[in-house]
Amino acid sequence: MMADPNEQFSQSSTLSSQTYLEIKDNALALERFYADNKVVLPDGCDLARLIADAKSLSDHWLTNHAKLDTTLLCRATNLNRIAGIVLSLQSVIDCAKYLSLLTSGSLDSLDRQQSTAKDVFWELELWSELRHHDLDAALQEPPDIVVSFEGLEVGLACKKFYSDRHVQNVLSQAVKQMETRFEFAIVAVNLDELLPANQFLRTATHEVIGKYLDRFNSDFLRRHDRHFRKYLRTGRVVSVLVSTSVLAHVQHGRPPFNYARQSIHWMIPGLEAEKEKRLKRFYDKLLPPQPVTG
Repeated sequence: MMADPNEQFSQSSTLSSQTYLEIKDNALALERFYADNKVVLPDGCDLARLIADAKSLSDHWLTNHAKLDTTLLCRATNLNRIAGIVLSLQSVIDCAKYLSLLTSGSLDSLDRQQSTAKDVFWELELWSELRHHDLDAALQEPPDIVVSFEGLEVGLACKKFYSDRHVQNVLSQAVKQMETRFEFAIVAVNLDELLPANQFLRTATHEVIGKYLDRFNSDFLRRHDRHFRKYLRTGRVVSVLVSTSVLAHVQHGRPPFNYARQSIHWMIPGLEAEKEKRLKRFYDKLLPPQPVTG
């Protein structure tokens, strides 16, 4: 079930205490990263406020750990996720450009405000995930990400949806963005902003989160099947990757809040056999099959 974050949540655990200190360390590391790259982090921007809240969480734990504000926990968890991805930009030569864009608008994962910062963060999040799975991914424009895979370049245009309207327009833009440069072109869409606003997922197990997100992604694909077929039938774009992240509170989880992401893909029917095999190998590397339990 989805739950309102504006409630109180009590947590007492040595592991969580350590986790809150680590979150504060990541917040401080993010501040240093901006300073080292001479990028201004305006006091009033959302990222600066998230950093301040993450540092406040650790300090509050040390002084009054009997009761922690749930909203503060949610925001600190969000900042920790952001820091983990943004700090990996240290290997990117023009990282200052991305650091600056991340200060443009909301990065609150529970509000539903459209912003440049959220759009850019989705690019960085996917880029980080590709690299995590040992795929040779580079941030590049256009499109947004280019992956060297089996001697070919795979282009990924990253699109973040803020509503179910105008899906066809976004897909059309992505197809044009790819032009004819890539033999394998993929539209990577993010659905985080279609989840209920100002709520997190409350669940007993991690397995339930995966099922919830898989159903959410699949429903989106079914609703817009005609658009995918229309705008991908030219063959310039061969696949759509659909991804959703959710802030979840898992009962008895340590730490209490975590982000979970689930992705599925749709390939255009009728691909050449060799192309289909190669695309499947790409996805097997990015989205390895989950082990069967129970």
